[in-house]
Amino acid sequence: MVVERGTSSASTAQTKTGLVLLLAQLGRLIRRFFQYLILQVRLFWQGLGDRVRRQRQQPRQSFVERLANKLQRLETQIPTGDPRQEWLTPEEAFELLGGQLDNPYSKVSTLNGKRCIGLSAFRRLVNTAEYADFGFEYSSDRRLKNLPYLRRLPQ
Repeated sequence: MVVERGTSSASTAQTKTGLVLLLAQLGRLIRRFFQYLILQVRLFWQGLGDRVRRQRQQPRQSFVERLANKLQRLETQIPTGDPRQEWLTPEEAFELLGGQLDNPYSKVSTLNGKRCIGLSAFRRLVNTAEYADFGFEYSSDRRLKNLPYLRRLPQ
Protein backbone atom coordinates (compact mmCIF):
# COMPACT_ATOMS: atom_id res chain seq x y z
CA MET A 1 0.00 0.00 0.00
CA VAL A 2 1.10 3.34 -0.89
CA VAL A 3 0.16 6.21 1.29
CA GLU A 4 0.30 9.59 -0.25
CA ARG A 5 1.56 12.37 1.74
CA GLY A 6 -0.28 15.02 -0.19
CA THR A 7 -2.20 15.95 2.89
CA SER A 8 0.92 17.50 4.35
CA SER A 9 0.62 20.53 2.06
CA ALA A 10 -2.97 20.95 3.24
CA SER A 11 -1.84 20.75 6.86
CA THR A 12 0.87 23.38 6.28
CA ALA A 13 -1.76 25.60 4.69
CA GLN A 14 -3.95 25.09 7.75
CA THR A 15 -0.97 25.79 9.99
CA LYS A 16 -0.23 28.98 8.10
CA THR A 17 -3.82 30.13 8.32
CA GLY A 18 -3.85 29.14 12.00
CA LEU A 19 -0.62 31.08 12.55
CA VAL A 20 -2.04 34.09 10.69
CA LEU A 21 -5.21 33.98 12.78
CA LEU A 22 -3.16 33.68 15.96
CA LEU A 23 -1.01 36.67 14.98
CA ALA A 24 -4.14 38.67 14.12
CA GLN A 25 -5.61 37.88 17.54
CA LEU A 26 -2.33 38.81 19.20
CA GLY A 27 -2.25 42.10 17.25
CA ARG A 28 -5.81 42.93 18.36
CA LEU A 29 -4.91 42.08 21.95
CA ILE A 30 -1.85 44.36 21.88
CA ARG A 31 -3.86 47.17 20.25
CA ARG A 32 -6.58 46.89 22.95
CA PHE A 33 -3.93 46.88 25.67
CA PHE A 34 -2.42 50.14 24.41
CA GLN A 35 -5.87 51.72 24.02
CA TYR A 36 -6.61 50.82 27.63
CA LEU A 37 -3.22 52.10 28.76
CA ILE A 38 -3.71 55.43 26.95
CA LEU A 39 -7.20 55.77 28.45
CA GLN A 40 -5.82 55.19 31.97
CA VAL A 41 -3.09 57.80 31.43
CA ARG A 42 -5.69 60.33 30.22
CA LEU A 43 -7.88 59.68 33.27
CA PHE A 44 -4.87 60.08 35.56
CA TRP A 45 -3.91 63.44 34.01
CA GLN A 46 -7.52 64.62 34.12
CA GLY A 47 -7.79 63.73 37.82
CA LEU A 48 -4.45 65.38 38.51
CA GLY A 49 -5.59 68.55 36.73
CA ASP A 50 -8.83 68.58 38.75
CA ARG A 51 -6.87 68.29 42.01
CA VAL A 52 -4.55 71.13 41.01
CA ARG A 53 -7.52 73.33 40.08
CA ARG A 54 -9.22 72.62 43.42
CA GLN A 55 -6.03 73.44 45.32
CA ARG A 56 -5.68 76.72 43.46
CA GLN A 57 -9.29 77.67 44.25
CA GLN A 58 -9.18 76.90 47.98
CA PRO A 59 -6.57 79.52 48.96
CA ARG A 60 -8.46 82.18 47.01
CA GLN A 61 -11.57 81.52 49.09
CA SER A 62 -9.84 81.99 52.43
CA PHE A 63 -7.07 84.36 51.32
CA VAL A 64 -8.49 87.37 53.18
CA GLU A 65 -9.02 85.35 56.35
CA ARG A 66 -5.50 83.93 56.27
CA LEU A 67 -4.09 87.39 55.65
CA ALA A 68 -6.07 88.86 58.56
CA ASN A 69 -4.91 86.08 60.90
CA LYS A 70 -1.31 86.53 59.86
CA LEU A 71 -1.55 90.30 60.34
CA GLN A 72 -3.04 89.85 63.79
CA ARG A 73 -0.24 87.45 64.79
CA LEU A 74 2.37 89.89 63.53
CA GLU A 75 0.76 92.80 65.39
CA THR A 76 0.85 90.93 68.66
CA GLN A 77 4.53 90.09 68.10
CA ILE A 78 5.59 93.69 67.43
CA PRO A 79 7.81 94.76 70.31
CA THR A 80 6.71 98.13 71.65
CA GLY A 81 8.59 99.58 74.58
CA ASP A 82 9.45 97.17 77.36
CA PRO A 83 8.57 93.63 76.22
CA ARG A 84 8.33 92.43 79.83
CA GLN A 85 5.22 94.53 80.45
CA GLU A 86 1.97 93.18 79.10
CA TRP A 87 -0.82 95.26 77.63
CA LEU A 88 -3.88 95.51 79.84
CA THR A 89 -7.58 96.10 79.32
CA PRO A 90 -9.14 99.07 81.16
CA GLU A 91 -10.75 96.65 83.62
CA GLU A 92 -7.40 95.06 84.48
CA ALA A 93 -5.81 98.48 84.88
CA PHE A 94 -8.70 99.60 87.09
CA GLU A 95 -8.13 96.59 89.35
CA LEU A 96 -4.37 97.28 89.50
CA LEU A 97 -5.16 100.76 90.80
CA GLY A 98 -7.25 99.23 93.59
CA GLY A 99 -10.72 99.44 92.07
CA GLN A 100 -13.32 96.70 92.36
CA LEU A 101 -15.16 95.63 89.20
CA ASP A 102 -18.19 94.23 91.02
CA ASN A 103 -18.73 97.41 93.08
CA PRO A 104 -20.41 100.18 91.01
CA TYR A 105 -19.34 102.81 93.59
CA SER A 106 -15.66 101.86 93.46
CA LYS A 107 -13.33 104.68 92.35
CA VAL A 108 -9.64 105.04 91.66
CA SER A 109 -7.52 108.16 91.97
CA THR A 110 -4.69 109.62 89.91
CA LEU A 111 -1.12 109.21 91.10
CA ASN A 112 -1.13 112.70 92.59
CA GLY A 113 -4.56 112.12 94.21
CA LYS A 114 -6.27 115.14 92.62
CA ARG A 115 -8.90 113.23 90.65
CA CYS A 116 -11.11 110.18 91.42
CA ILE A 117 -13.18 108.35 88.79
CA GLY A 118 -15.22 105.17 88.52
CA LEU A 119 -14.83 102.31 86.04
CA SER A 120 -17.16 103.70 83.36
CA ALA A 121 -15.34 107.05 83.34
CA PHE A 122 -11.99 105.23 83.35
CA ARG A 123 -13.04 103.31 80.23
CA ARG A 124 -14.03 106.52 78.44
CA LEU A 125 -10.60 108.16 78.83
CA VAL A 126 -9.02 108.61 75.40
CA ASN A 127 -6.14 110.98 76.00
CA THR A 128 -2.58 109.79 76.57
CA ALA A 129 -2.06 112.43 79.26
CA GLU A 130 -5.21 111.36 81.14
CA TYR A 131 -4.04 107.75 81.34
CA ALA A 132 -0.52 108.95 82.23
CA ASP A 133 -2.04 110.68 85.29
CA PHE A 134 -3.10 107.22 86.45
CA GLY A 135 0.33 105.74 85.64
CA PHE A 136 -0.52 103.99 82.36
CA GLU A 137 0.75 104.21 78.81
CA TYR A 138 -2.06 104.46 76.24
CA SER A 139 -1.97 103.16 72.63
CA SER A 140 -4.74 104.47 70.39
CA ASP A 141 -3.65 102.12 67.58
CA ARG A 142 -4.21 99.07 69.75
CA ARG A 143 -7.55 100.44 70.95
CA LEU A 144 -8.78 100.86 67.35
CA LYS A 145 -7.84 97.23 66.68
CA ASN A 146 -9.77 96.02 69.76
CA LEU A 147 -6.59 94.87 71.51
CA PRO A 148 -5.62 95.59 75.13
CA TYR A 149 -4.26 99.15 74.99
CA LEU A 150 -2.93 100.09 78.46
CA ARG A 151 0.27 99.21 80.26
CA ARG A 152 2.14 100.48 83.28
CA LEU A 153 4.49 103.41 82.77
CA PRO A 154 8.06 102.70 83.86
CA GLN A 155 8.60 104.04 87.39
